[in-house]
Amino acid sequence: MANKKLTLYRKCKTPEGWKRYPACMSANGKVKPDVVLVGGVEVAYPTGHYELRSFEGSKTKWTRVEGNATHALDAFKNAQKIATAVAIAGDAGVKVVKDPMRIPLRDSYRVFVQAALDRKSTEAAEIYQRTLEEFLSTWKKTYADELTHEDVIKFHGEMRKRGLSDRTVYNRHMNLRAFIIYLGLDVKAVAGKSPKFEKTMPEIYETKELKAFFKALATDYDRLFFDLLLKTGLREREAMHLEWIDLSFERRTLQVRSKPRYNHKIKDSEEREMPLTAELVKELREYQEKNLSHRLVFGKRGGEVDEPDGHLLRRLKALAKKAGLNCGNCDGCVSSKECEVWFLHKFRANYITTLLRNGLDLRTVMALSGHADIASVMRYLRPAGTEVMQAKVDSIKWR
Repeated sequence: MANKKLTLYRKCKTPEGWKRYPACMSANGKVKPDVVLVGGVEVAYPTGHYELRSFEGSKTKWTRVEGNATHALDAFKNAQKIATAVAIAGDAGVKVVKDPMRIPLRDSYRVFVQAALDRKSTEAAEIYQRTLEEFLSTWKKTYADELTHEDVIKFHGEMRKRGLSDRTVYNRHMNLRAFIIYLGLDVKAVAGKSPKFEKTMPEIYETKELKAFFKALATDYDRLFFDLLLKTGLREREAMHLEWIDLSFERRTLQVRSKPRYNHKIKDSEEREMPLTAELVKELREYQEKNLSHRLVFGKRGGEVDEPDGHLLRRLKALAKKAGLNCGNCDGCVSSKECEVWFLHKFRANYITTLLRNGLDLRTVMALSGHADIASVMRYLRPAGTEVMQAKVDSIKWR
């Protein structure tokens, strides 16, 4: 039986100030993100957090829940189970001693990954899943309070034994660290210091790789999507939520902005306008003529056209494999059959690097890429590729 005195609320920032309202539940029993009930009417307030309302005698107790709607529902259900168990034990004259530290790792891990999927961060969810599945399968720990710093250090060692690079060890450590923070553990004591690695410039695709990849693409959807990533440097979620109304063919521009309809907020909350090449505008016009009824430019394939496609990373890896571009040697190719060299953000790195190599100044590139500071853009400053450098060297008159 559910505990009637326990209720899930959302503390929201409203035009009248901060207020608490009951969280809104959907027909399938999930919490509607950011939506509350105000006088029986559903209202969305993006800014706020969830809280559990309970009672200790006649005193009202509010317990904040960190995270999104999925985390809130999970915390609510867990609190209901505990409250019900305490009530039943009390009726039987049994005293229950609650231990809030016994947090099941497997359950928490699934909620943690699902939260990334709910944010439509498919790439992050897959990376988290790969790292945490490997970690939890290796050490066979059941509860959060069983995790120790020694487990993390051993995890580093196991990865190095398998020949993973220092950068990969660092990346997976940071994924694990994010999970440790989510669990509410002492991150300094458990995760410790991040392993060191030799910082390198962001990876980009070589010209021959891109030519082979695009040559293997068989559909208009794939050709247009990856060409757009290459020529605009859009982030994954920005591309997923791109709508036709964001495009101006006359001005040859693309607007990057938040989409409340899909609960999508752009990074750093700063909209930007980007120029499009004449060739890309032509491709977009031709594609739109075949998809006039669609709101999203790249809606979910095989489903509702107005639903964002959350499997773009998986699609990229499948296409790269089909094109014969997997190396066949790295950890991803061997264990999961998914190439770790092909990922969506790499198209963005190509875009920024190409702009810099063609003489655009740092501040202009920063505006186009949507970075918050110059330092982030400067990471993409790199020497020209081998073939270009060879041609330059050959053209020099040495004597």
